[in-house]
Amino acid sequence: MNTCYFATQQLRVFLCTVNVLCKMSKSTVPPVLSGGTVQVTVTIHECMLFCYFVLHCDYTPGGENVFDNDEKQNIAAEMNLAETAFLHLLKPGDTFDKAKEFKLQWFTPVMEVNLCGHATMASSAALFHVKGNQNDALIFHTKSGELIARRRGSSIAINLPLNPCTTELPSGCDEIVKMAVGSITPLDVQYAPGANSEILIRLPDIVTRKEFETIQPDLYGLMTVYNFKGAPGVILTVKGKKDTGSEDENGRPFDFLSRYFDPWNGIPEDPVTGAAHCVLAAYWSKVLEQNRFYARQCSPRGGNLEIQILGEDRVELSGTAVVMYEGHLTI
Repeated sequence: MNTCYFATQQLRVFLCTVNVLCKMSKSTVPPVLSGGTVQVTVTIHECMLFCYFVLHCDYTPGGENVFDNDEKQNIAAEMNLAETAFLHLLKPGDTFDKAKEFKLQWFTPVMEVNLCGHATMASSAALFHVKGNQNDALIFHTKSGELIARRRGSSIAINLPLNPCTTELPSGCDEIVKMAVGSITPLDVQYAPGANSEILIRLPDIVTRKEFETIQPDLYGLMTVYNFKGAPGVILTVKGKKDTGSEDENGRPFDFLSRYFDPWNGIPEDPVTGAAHCVLAAYWSKVLEQNRFYARQCSPRGGNLEIQILGEDRVELSGTAVVMYEGHLTI
């Protein structure tokens, strides 16, 4: 039996457990799953209003994974969310409620990715709030090195690598900009080549929040420019100003706004993107000459982020998580 946790945006009133019997298609699931009926009870977290599925995989003799990467990819495709996170215990005797260190992988519906901040927060929430892990900090061993999640009162703070920008742009970038923002002339375009490569497009400061939220990139057009998995994601960003509506419901101004598009990797528009803010923090720290930010990702779900740059190469993102559903995936 493997324990799964599913994180998505829901109203907090729906705090209950559900059992679902679902028939999985043989064409989309690995042999270990195909042809069978899978009983699913899911746990849903409201983690800064984003959607992720978290699957806990128990330690097995010899340390091998319960699922190989092809099977994990098929499960992620079946979940069809921005990312599916797989947590593994590292050594015999470890338990999810006691261990301090875990292996963590992230899969979009089409590929494994090098970094996903919000699926890391979802994993931390599952461990802290569902499994009852009492450690003040958790260490995740990932393709981007060690990532640390810490309790911050009622919030969770995750420590991620900064991804600085360069003005050296990849080929095809001019077309990407046209497909992303149409007739708007960007104020700046830069490229971040780090763990997840990203093209950052900064719009003029006069663009209002309402205008920013209504921009409709040509996703099909984007995929004709770059037609391969692993292509750079596209970050749109604009400076936060009160006179352009860039403030929260309490009147607190945002330092900057953003949106994130990655259709090549199965993410048309991501609700809230931790990895993108590793780029945004590095960029806006130079523009605004500060190392703390309050930011808004303006997807239809959206989310607010507290951000702090730590030293020269790390950034800490903070947010809250609320447990809504929990259960088991039995194979």
